[in-house]
Amino acid sequence: MERLILFHEENLKKWGVYIISTPLIVMTIVEVLNAFGRKLFIPFPCCLEAVESLLVISVYFGVSIVAMEGGHVNVTIMTRKLPNRLQHALDAFANLLGMSAFGFLSVGAWAEAFRALRILEMRIGVYRFPLWPFKLLFAVGISFLTIQLAINAIKFVHFALGHSTYAGAKAKQEAEVLMEM
Repeated sequence: MERLILFHEENLKKWGVYIISTPLIVMTIVEVLNAFGRKLFIPFPCCLEAVESLLVISVYFGVSIVAMEGGHVNVTIMTRKLPNRLQHALDAFANLLGMSAFGFLSVGAWAEAFRALRILEMRIGVYRFPLWPFKLLFAVGISFLTIQLAINAIKFVHFALGHSTYAGAKAKQEAEVLMEM
């Protein structure tokens, strides 16, 4: 299990930056072309749809990387004086709660994605713009977040049980907690 977690997180670190940054670069190019086009009275076609759809990739693949790195906001007013093992147990509970919530959302996202795929859902305007690929990518991204929250919960359970490392992550030591205060 530990090797599978390491493999998943190494690949997410390796490819995640490209998965997130490529749509941002494409969105920037599309918006610049649209700005110039609007000044010349020929705006870039499907600009709004393209940017909305590409944003889904950047956001929902990005949150799993943020969850992996522990870069989310963590309010510790009530828990910072508790013993480390109890803090890790509470972190495990929070990740399990998040995993169950996003797991529920990912089931709905997959149902919507398969419905959109079945009918090849399009946004109809001046041009037809396919929505189904981005609904599939949304479901994949939110599923990655669910998986990452499960991995985080597993790590924190191991830390709460007294292990100092698991799958490349290290538990906070007492000295680190004192330095944060």
